[in-house]
Amino acid sequence: MEPDAAARKESDSLALVAQYSGSLAVVFSLAATCRAILPQTGYLFSALMFLMAIVLAGTRWHRGPVILMAILSALTWNFVFLQPQFTFLIHHPGDLAIFALFFIVALSMGHLTSNLRQREDDLERHHRERESLLAERHRANLLAESERLHRTLLDSVSHELKTPITIIRTALDGLASPNPYTAEITTATRRLQHIVDNFLGMTRVEADALRPNLNWEELHDVIRAATTPLEEEFRSRPLLITGLDSLPLLKLDSRLLAQALSNILHNAASYSPQGSPVEISAAFLADFLEISVRDHGQGIPDGAENAVFDKFYRGPDVHAGGTGLGLAIARGLVRSMKGDISARNHPDGGACFTIRLPAQAAPLSP
Repeated sequence: MEPDAAARKESDSLALVAQYSGSLAVVFSLAATCRAILPQTGYLFSALMFLMAIVLAGTRWHRGPVILMAILSALTWNFVFLQPQFTFLIHHPGDLAIFALFFIVALSMGHLTSNLRQREDDLERHHRERESLLAERHRANLLAESERLHRTLLDSVSHELKTPITIIRTALDGLASPNPYTAEITTATRRLQHIVDNFLGMTRVEADALRPNLNWEELHDVIRAATTPLEEEFRSRPLLITGLDSLPLLKLDSRLLAQALSNILHNAASYSPQGSPVEISAAFLADFLEISVRDHGQGIPDGAENAVFDKFYRGPDVHAGGTGLGLAIARGLVRSMKGDISARNHPDGGACFTIRLPAQAAPLSP
């Protein structure tokens, strides 16, 4: 049991004990008071006082203490105020009828007032729950609107940046003479282009705007499309590819798959030392295509196999730059094709990312 629940239960128990004690105290106090003024008021006045006390108790107390108070009031009224006094015997038929009515009225009023209080409590609890739900819905709407504005802003900024980046790259390509700053500007431009592309990709993934366009493709072409933008990253890294020769033509979206694979390869280059190889292997089994990318870096931190796919996640000891969106976008792209990506550490060192998605193989020619 949680500490708060235990504390509430103990508090309710103490309150119930206090109410039972209070019902005893009220009955005996009223009996003593009405007994003192009995010559001036008569025994019917004491009955009305007991009934009024029961009604007031019913508006504040639980049902048990109120019912106890009603029973005690009836018995006390009979014992102290009806003739013969100080006995539970009733000789006069009229007094017997009055006692029976008093007993019934006391129990009924205690029960009804307690029910009314319970209904008030239920209505108040329902009102609090309703207010809580409305507040939660309002917060959810605000978060959704904030997220929508966030995506709109990223999309707008990214599109606005694409044009000047393209102009800069075109101007760099058109420089006739080598310049010592050209290489640095080119590298910075490519990095900025990668960031902009990631922002645009993330907005498309989160907006659920991806619709796969399936065509018959060779995985050779997909890998070529994925690695072409990464020529600089793999200039000093061997790229070892296995398993492609045995693959048939596959019906898939080459554009989405190439972008997802490119992001995984970029991540492998970012988290592995210069000169270390990056391995790509592929297999087609039971209508599923599996593509694995393994690097020879430090691997994934323990327990972070799922966290690496979170937005803006960045592992330790990575070089400056980047947004931490690449793997999140890759998973979104693959999931749009009804597949998924998993991450693990390879037994021989380094991280291994596996894309697994359904694909249709072309029938073999007779």
